[in-house]
Amino acid sequence: MHLIGRLIDNLFNPSQKDWFYTYSRKSNVWEAVDFLEAYTTIPEIAAIIDMKARATSNGILKEVNKDGKDTSTPRGQQLIALLSRPNWLQSGKEFIIQTKTLREIFGNEYIFKTTPLGFGSSLEKTKALYTIPHNIVKVKYDSQVPYFLNDKAPKLKYKVKKAHDWVEYDQDRFIHFNDNRAAIKSSTDENLILGESRMKANECIINNIKAAYESRGMIVKHRGANGAWVNSSKDMAGAKPLSKPDKQEIQKEMMSYGTMADQHTDIITNSELKWVQRGVLNPIHLGLFEEIRSGFDKLLDAYGVPAEIFVRAEGSTYENQKEAEKALYTRTVIPEANEWIGGIVSEFDLTTNIVFDYMHLPAFQEDLKQRGESLSVTISALSAAFQDQAIDIETYKKELEKFNIN
Repeated sequence: MHLIGRLIDNLFNPSQKDWFYTYSRKSNVWEAVDFLEAYTTIPEIAAIIDMKARATSNGILKEVNKDGKDTSTPRGQQLIALLSRPNWLQSGKEFIIQTKTLREIFGNEYIFKTTPLGFGSSLEKTKALYTIPHNIVKVKYDSQVPYFLNDKAPKLKYKVKKAHDWVEYDQDRFIHFNDNRAAIKSSTDENLILGESRMKANECIINNIKAAYESRGMIVKHRGANGAWVNSSKDMAGAKPLSKPDKQEIQKEMMSYGTMADQHTDIITNSELKWVQRGVLNPIHLGLFEEIRSGFDKLLDAYGVPAEIFVRAEGSTYENQKEAEKALYTRTVIPEANEWIGGIVSEFDLTTNIVFDYMHLPAFQEDLKQRGESLSVTISALSAAFQDQAIDIETYKKELEKFNIN
């Protein structure tokens, strides 16, 4: 009867927000995650993604030949200039941060080439580059031919959302990068070329972090009274109840005590009262902090970021943070950044290579110093051997080439 009454009340009471009485609620740890919402609401996710994006933007673009030596060509320098000032809105660094952030959130990255209508999308015709977030882009594999039978790019449809509709653009105007996605339904799956966010495999972790934060917030907000003043006075019949005026008077009197500058620290009262401390839920005992830390570690692994690079309550020292920064670049940032710029170079059909160079960063200065010292020792030894005619000039040059001297 209570359930039926509540349902009827909900149906006819406009102040009720819910149409149906919820008699049971379960938190589904496997429920789908909104990746953009997760980035904007969960600090651990934002910290990891922002760290990677800022680190990537610290690179310096350089043009190199097939041997890795510095070089300069008109088209290579033109691409570097375009990436250094890609559009009217952003600098090169801002552009890298934004496009990297979007890739890490959605698993898809769309770079739009702004070109004059009908003039193609070559490097020479490209006037600007913009990165567009996945949530306002639709891309479809528009072919009934299995993808593995195509020797060149099949027809793809790219649409970008405007205020009230979607506008289709030529696929040549998009540079589309994506992360791996295993869930392909068929060889003609219309979502074939979509990537998958790294958050997808960590949805249970993200849901647990959200639940832990929600529980902590509920404890802080709804912890209730710290305790109660209990009347300990008695008469012949037993415990003597307090009248309503007595309760009001005691409550008013107790408001003058506390830890503020205008409050008393010692309680003086004629009332026979006894303080009963209320038990308080403790986030530590519930394992809420540990759940968030554990989830953070799993997300760090997924994104290839060393845990020591972040400030921790324990375990972080200057030395291991310095090594963690170097590891972040060598294991994750440099490979991913050069894969990205390699795709850009391929898109514009350059015959030389553009790379991101990070060796100017403090994390690598000690390595450069050691390399310089080793080179100095090697040159001294080779020069002495050459003077003694123990080696010829070709051997001398080959040994120096090991140091990749330009």
